[in-house]
Amino acid sequence: MASTSSLKVLAYALHILCTLLALVLIGFSAYVVISYDLTDKSKVIAASYAVVGGAALIVVLWGYLAAWREHVCCTVTFAVLLFLIILVQTLFLYVATTTVNGFATEFAHSLEVTWEQELDSPGAMSLYENWFQCCGRGSPQDYVVNERLPPASCFRNHDQENPDNLIHKGCRIEFENYWVHLLHIFNIIGWVLVAVEVLLIFVSCSLCNSIRNVSRRTYF
Repeated sequence: MASTSSLKVLAYALHILCTLLALVLIGFSAYVVISYDLTDKSKVIAASYAVVGGAALIVVLWGYLAAWREHVCCTVTFAVLLFLIILVQTLFLYVATTTVNGFATEFAHSLEVTWEQELDSPGAMSLYENWFQCCGRGSPQDYVVNERLPPASCFRNHDQENPDNLIHKGCRIEFENYWVHLLHIFNIIGWVLVAVEVLLIFVSCSLCNSIRNVSRRTYF
């Protein structure tokens, strides 16, 4: 019985860890969809992170209830469903990891929209320029070709008096690098989630065996 209790505690701990990791991925997806003007493709990518987390969240809840009730059949069903979900998660995370630069390019499209807004309403780009210490879409030349001078946000400390303070790097590449870094973080979280799920399957199978053994000893 002590072994069963220990396995249940370990299973609960892994369930909680899976839940937290899944919620982080869902939160990331929601933040991206709400905060940025995305293309259809980038919306699908963002939603995929929510699916990875959401599927784990639902099945882990099933597993938690199965472990709590010490129900062997439900625990076995949980392990099988979780294994199938791991296969799907692994496929998506492999694609997300190997094509992270392509994903970053898709997510960075919102800057293009902001640049178009800048041409119609000066000041729209200031958020990105202040955030990344950059200037224009590709360089300060973007303002010049549109018959405008680079704004104060294109200068270090907003000091336009000294031409040497002009920032020459463009915002597009900086924004893409930001997304590459962010996607790397959440891909790692996804892989950690998969690793915890694999461990949870082994613990759940061990719990099933322990519950069966206890039941047999009780019966005989």
